[in-house]
Amino acid sequence: MTEERHDGGWRVDRRDRNGEAWLSAPPAPPPGEGGPDVDHRVAVVRAAVEAAAADGVTAVHWEGEDDDVDTFEEVARRAGLDRVRDILRLERSLPMPPEARAGLPTLAVRPLRPGTADEAAWVRCNNRTFADHPDQGRESVATLHAAMGRPWFDAAGFLLLDGDPPVDEGGDLDGFCWTKVHLARPGRPAAGEIYVIGVDPDAAGRRLGPALVLAGLDHMTSIGLTRALLYVDAENAPARRLYGRLGFESVAVRRVRSRDVG
Repeated sequence: MTEERHDGGWRVDRRDRNGEAWLSAPPAPPPGEGGPDVDHRVAVVRAAVEAAAADGVTAVHWEGEDDDVDTFEEVARRAGLDRVRDILRLERSLPMPPEARAGLPTLAVRPLRPGTADEAAWVRCNNRTFADHPDQGRESVATLHAAMGRPWFDAAGFLLLDGDPPVDEGGDLDGFCWTKVHLARPGRPAAGEIYVIGVDPDAAGRRLGPALVLAGLDHMTSIGLTRALLYVDAENAPARRLYGRLGFESVAVRRVRSRDVG
């Protein structure tokens, strides 16, 4: 679900996921340079937080990436959103150089088949992989279907790696790499995103993580993309090292400030 609250020409967008509300606003000039003042922004965000709480969500997250940092932090503090999480946007060019594949297995990935046992198998693999993750480890077939209904979804870019036995023989997945495409917009070319990547804990230790990233990047290259991006928690040192070895560099910070309301 996505809602928009408009107030004085400045809006806060809301999307709900797994019982939590995510709030964001389009970038605006800093106060004093044509943007709404801090008091106004605080009032709008507080109202959005209260509306989300009234709808029964368990937590509210306020996120921003391209906005004025000082103003964002003040609005978050005054709106009572004091749990801090920073997410880095990493980017690199495509295609990947041959040397990036050294020592990695070549994987026989295949696309997700909607309406089949693949869906439940992905939910199991995802939730085992992200059992301790703050917002990724509580997926269901219903939440997957909601994502599949969004305009950007493309099953061809949702790559699965069968385990032994494979899903069609009653088995599970060893891992997956879910990609999405961001269309070109002014000042930013089209790019492919490593949206979610996961390796089942029982398949750890086989270097499947970087190999699945490469499979996703190869898919992006095959459809003509020349830029790749992904998001990673700033405190996730192992993932940052993995992506650094694959040539990704940090280009922006998405700030998330949260509080529990349920």
